[in-house]
Amino acid sequence: MTSIQKIRPILLFIFTFLVYAISHKGEGAQWNHFVYLADAFLHGLLYVPNNLDELAFWDGHYFVVYPPMPAILLMPLVAVFGKTFHQPILSILLGAVNVSLAYIVLLKFFQNAKLALWISILYAFGSMQWYHAEVGSSWYIAHIVALFFLWLSLLETITKQRLFLIGFLIGAAYFARLPTILSISFVLIFLKEKFLVGKHIIFKNLFLLILGLLPTLIFNSLYNFLRFGRFDNYAYSLYLKSQSLGIQQSVFPHGFWSVYYIPERIKDIFLSFPVFISNFPFVIPSLYAMAIYIVTPAFFLVLFASFKKRLAYTSLITVLIILIPILMKGGNGFTQFGFRYSLDFLPFLLILTASGLKNKFNLYSKSLIVLSILINLWGVIMISFLNIWTM
Repeated sequence: MTSIQKIRPILLFIFTFLVYAISHKGEGAQWNHFVYLADAFLHGLLYVPNNLDELAFWDGHYFVVYPPMPAILLMPLVAVFGKTFHQPILSILLGAVNVSLAYIVLLKFFQNAKLALWISILYAFGSMQWYHAEVGSSWYIAHIVALFFLWLSLLETITKQRLFLIGFLIGAAYFARLPTILSISFVLIFLKEKFLVGKHIIFKNLFLLILGLLPTLIFNSLYNFLRFGRFDNYAYSLYLKSQSLGIQQSVFPHGFWSVYYIPERIKDIFLSFPVFISNFPFVIPSLYAMAIYIVTPAFFLVLFASFKKRLAYTSLITVLIILIPILMKGGNGFTQFGFRYSLDFLPFLLILTASGLKNKFNLYSKSLIVLSILINLWGVIMISFLNIWTM
């Protein structure tokens, strides 16, 4: 790295942190499940008070449905500041760190500082991370935490390639957002020579990768067993059972997971739009869902990616694999700017975008990035500042 390249991650962090902090207007602070869960952990408990939404009831206690990694990261802060700690602070902080990590990872992958800078700026201010990081509610911070570990896993993949550590980092992402464990497919394909020589599987390296995953997989199973007496993620089923029959029939008619939800999720990803009205402000964001290319038009650059190169086709395969459980999930996240489940595969989508930009580094491509930033600025202003939105 040159001297300017070394300082860029720091500058990106500072600027992103300031923008996210200024954007935050407190609307997600009351959804602070992980602060209460961190406090529970500090007191040797696994349950939380019944003063939050979306809790699973079991054996006289209420439990957080979501994986606990954000609470684990919050434990030192809650130990110092107590339950009054402002959960979005961690979300904003990690969101800014993620941008710096993205720059370093993209620079390593593409060996092009200009390209890495443009895509990192797109990531910071032209993608869904901006809104979700600055709000920092329990649903959103889980994505930001998972992204933090995904970027770290990619950094290790392109640098020292310590398989145990890569597995551990992906496991940590899984402990925030379950679908992200499928990003293991990127490692297996991108580093395929480490796992397959000719027709011979290198079991030692495969074992090291899986061994890295095991700590969080085991801990997750024990965590659920101590709560519910079973090893699977039973909290989701408990929560579904607690919902009214009307919600179960309208939102989850086929349970939490089913192939019958695939057409709905495809519509959310590709065919959901903001609402147009005849008077000012003329266009209103829909918090139910908006197509990912509406929120980030720069994703059209994916069409120009070098799919014959391993980095691009591996990223595409990883996106498609992570999409499988997302497409089969009942409900789409309900409140979001764009389609927030796509944050689970955003690093790989950005790699594809970078590949496309490298092949089309012209005024039109840069204009798509600027347009993406303007759209996300519009979303933050409309939702966080003006409270103008619709479902």
